[in-house]
Amino acid sequence: SHVFCTIGFPDYSAKFWSKHWPVAIDNLLQATKQVGAKFIFADNLYAYGPGTQISPSTKIVPKSNKTKPGVRAIIREKLEAAMAEDPSRVCVVGAADFYGPHATNLSFLGDTGAGRLAANLGPMAIGSADVVHDFCFAPDFARALDVASRNDAAYGKFWICPHAIHGKTIRQILEDLNAEKAKPMERVRVQVLGGVVLRVLGLFSSMLGNLVEMQPWWTQDYTVDDSDFIRAFGVEATEYKASLKETMDFFADRHAAQRA
Repeated sequence: SHVFCTIGFPDYSAKFWSKHWPVAIDNLLQATKQVGAKFIFADNLYAYGPGTQISPSTKIVPKSNKTKPGVRAIIREKLEAAMAEDPSRVCVVGAADFYGPHATNLSFLGDTGAGRLAANLGPMAIGSADVVHDFCFAPDFARALDVASRNDAAYGKFWICPHAIHGKTIRQILEDLNAEKAKPMERVRVQVLGGVVLRVLGLFSSMLGNLVEMQPWWTQDYTVDDSDFIRAFGVEATEYKASLKETMDFFADRHAAQRA
């Protein structure tokens, strides 16, 4: 049997994460061990820190209860220990920020990106719209988890799933999303929320306030190396424009339904 962990917590603060994530991982590892189930964990890539060409061999940030990347480093240590104990039982597949149909308020290309474009409004960006940022198409992430779960060679290792968006700036992605609309806007005016604005908005929205810590991921180029997974399992990401069309169609249909 297999147990997939794809959960996320509603509170985006390091304080909440440090209290609940380590306990959740301990319990999941213990429970799956007791019943003899394989454990597949859907991870983000925070533990690697910001940077370019992030890969499973990238150095992990220091463990800390004070930062979200630090908390992810804590749970990574727990996963590594479980892999060392039994390499055939635990598999971790990570992804950078995701987008796609149904990826709404928890995606940076969701409600504030494709959702606003569908309503003919200017999309929003965090930190900068002109830095490169790689993204994973959510259906590709799901497919990668499934493929990994069924391959013995995937266990005992950390992987990065295939990403459909490589080497493009946030502005380019938003403009390309707009181009997939039935009636594209003539010009895409991106609203950029910088650190000062986020701090002010954080007084009214804890989610936005907790993004301040993550500014380095959005003010400099952030790219990932997914070649290990592609080479090992022969699974490619969805073609870029096809992923954008599927995403934009979903948000356009949702917007039309909301107006009806």
